[in-house]
Amino acid sequence: MKYLGVARKEKGKVLMPDSFDTEKDGKLYEAVEIGGDLLLLPSPLDKERLAQIQKLSALSIKEHRKTLKGLAK
Repeated sequence: MKYLGVARKEKGKVLMPDSFDTEKDGKLYEAVEIGGDLLLLPSPLDKERLAQIQKLSALSIKEHRKTLKGLAK
């Protein structure tokens, strides 16, 4: 995993940090929202891959939030 920085929403667009340079590689990404979290995934996505990503990321997000709540106690 590589942390790229903070993205912000401005005038209905998501502005990515400078470290997210798509001009170098020319890749396209698909945006998926799961549990209020925004994921950017390499395009194209097929239904099977999207279902697997949804299942695994929702589980990961749930476990991460549970860990954070435990640390906050």
